[in-house]
Amino acid sequence: MLSRLGRMFGQGEPIEQKSISLTDPEAFELFGVQPVASGVSVTAASAMRVPAVRRAVSLISESVATLPFKLYEQASREGARDHPAFALVHDHANDWTSAEAFREQLTVDALLHGHGFAQVARNGEGKPVFLLRMDPGAVSIEYDDYGEPSYRIRLKGGGDQVLPYSHVLHIQALGSVSPISLAREAIGLTVAAEQHLAGFYRNGGRPSGVIRHPNKLDAEAIKKLAASWFTSHSGDQAGKTALLDEGMEFQEIALKLNRSLHQIKQESDAQKKVA
Repeated sequence: MLSRLGRMFGQGEPIEQKSISLTDPEAFELFGVQPVASGVSVTAASAMRVPAVRRAVSLISESVATLPFKLYEQASREGARDHPAFALVHDHANDWTSAEAFREQLTVDALLHGHGFAQVARNGEGKPVFLLRMDPGAVSIEYDDYGEPSYRIRLKGGGDQVLPYSHVLHIQALGSVSPISLAREAIGLTVAAEQHLAGFYRNGGRPSGVIRHPNKLDAEAIKKLAASWFTSHSGDQAGKTALLDEGMEFQEIALKLNRSLHQIKQESDAQKKVA
C-alpha cells in the first residue's frame, strides 16, 4: 500500500500490470457471484455473514487503519508536511472522512473485491485536494497498448467517465485477487453447513419422518396433508404431540447422534480453513 501511495503522489517506480480476463477467478465478482461445489453462491455480502471472514477482514483493515501514515521527502526522509497530499493520508481524506477510516474502507474493498479505488480530486494547479472512495463494482480497468491503465467509472445517473491513472488511488489485494475468491470453497461449505444445521435445529433437533396412509391419496390430498403437518409440527411447534386419524401412522427416520456431531465438526473445520 505504501508503494502505491508513493506512485500516486509522484514517488516510486511504476509497475507492469496485466489485464483481467473473464476466465480469471476475480472476474466472477463482476457479476457478484462465486459458484462453489457446495451449491452456495458466495458474494462479498454473504461471505461477511461468516463470523471467521468478518473477523479476518475487520482485523486486517483496522490494523491498516491504525498504522502511522505520512508523506516523506525522498532525499531527507523527513515528513513532507508542506506537500498537499500529506494531510490527505495523515489527517482527513475529505471533509467527512478521516484518513484512518478511509484507509480502513479501501482495505475492506481490496479484501472483499480484490481492488480498492479512490478518486484523487485535483485543483486547477493539479494539486490533490481530497480523496473520494469509488465502489469497486462500478470501476473497470482498461489498458492501452503500452500497459498504461485508465479507469472507467459507471455513474449512478447513467453513463460513465474515464479517469487517468494519475487521478485514481488503486489498492490491490495480493495478486489482485480477493481472498474471498481464493477461499470461496471453504466459505461456501461454512454457509451450507450453517444452513443445514439451522434447518435441523429449526425442527427441534429432530429428524424428519414419513406419514403412512392406508389409502392411496391424490396429489391435492398429499399437498394439504403436508401443509397441515408442517404448520403444526415444524419450527417452534416441533416436538408437540401429533394426532393422526384415518389410520395414518408416523414413522420416524432414525438419525444417529454421531452424524449430527460430525456435521457440527465439519462446520468448525470449515471455519478454521477460512481463518
